[in-house]
Amino acid sequence: MSVHTRSTLILVRLALLAGLMLALFTSAASAQTAPSNGGASPRAVGVSILHLNVVNLDQSLALYRDVLGMELTAPVAPPRPGTGLVSEPGAMLRSAVLKVPGGSFSMELVEWVGTTLRPQHPRFQDPGEVMLAITVRDLDAKLAAAKKLGLQVLTKGGEPFVSEGRNGRNRAVMVRDPTGFIVEFTDNSGAPAAGSNVAPGPIANVAVFLTVQDLAQTVNFYNRVFGFTMMPPPAANPANERIKALFNDPSIATMRTARGTFPGSEFTINFQEFTGPDRTAVRHRVQDPGGPILLVQVDQFAAVIDLIKGNNGIVGDGEKSVPLAPDARASWTRDPNGVLLRISPPAPPRAGGAGTASAAPAR
Repeated sequence: MSVHTRSTLILVRLALLAGLMLALFTSAASAQTAPSNGGASPRAVGVSILHLNVVNLDQSLALYRDVLGMELTAPVAPPRPGTGLVSEPGAMLRSAVLKVPGGSFSMELVEWVGTTLRPQHPRFQDPGEVMLAITVRDLDAKLAAAKKLGLQVLTKGGEPFVSEGRNGRNRAVMVRDPTGFIVEFTDNSGAPAAGSNVAPGPIANVAVFLTVQDLAQTVNFYNRVFGFTMMPPPAANPANERIKALFNDPSIATMRTARGTFPGSEFTINFQEFTGPDRTAVRHRVQDPGGPILLVQVDQFAAVIDLIKGNNGIVGDGEKSVPLAPDARASWTRDPNGVLLRISPPAPPRAGGAGTASAAPAR
């Protein structure tokens, strides 16, 4: 074989090897990179604040407003018809929107009357359970006031659990609110750091946690359906003593989390998956206490509905997907964990001014 021929073969083999390595690298990179939604892809363009159905609005306000220090954005109005949300003709609702003083977090508490209710009692490990992690000032006084309301303290010993972490000493305690939602109080009595995203009042910040059945499945759903950009979750780690003590459950075997934000908004959800204790997914109806609801506006409504069905979600508010009318402009849906999501196109621009994609449709 001539020198020229051997050189040619070597170059060919090197080219093939380079191509193979490039293909492997590209494959590995795509497996580790969250899917990207281009401008033409279906995605969320707006999301409402968190809506929590409660057993008794006044009792819930006693905790969130009177003990924790959230502010009402408007006076509580008399009950109004729930037309268009539930089928029962006598269903009425009253609600209150609360916000963190000086902060960006808001939520709506909704009490339904005049209709049959099926209160949900999810546990921390049950898919569909919502937990609020609230960083507060004067933790001990707030915990004492919550106990006076008769609320259940989950944490072992009924007192804050103390641990050392990357940010120093941590004191936290888990409490059930009057409806049964889990609320974590974490102590932050010090002054906020300059430039930090921390409110100056009685509440420093609030984080929303959603327990899921399968974290990888949930990440895939929110990435593909709504345009989140979460990375594939890592393998679960053994639950540490802090987690076991906070929830007062030594049977927790593993825990893993992921964090994602609805595109075009500041609404972030922390997804958490537990193994060890038995788990039962939440299956609340629109009016049932103990269930969370999100109102999501999307472009390409029909395409999003198809993506929900194709990624382990449910179209409709039942146990199985139902067909929509060809002219449907909104639909109840469920994520893979049973959480109710109201899907609709963006609201049309208001007369005399531009509309806003983040504005929630009227409940």
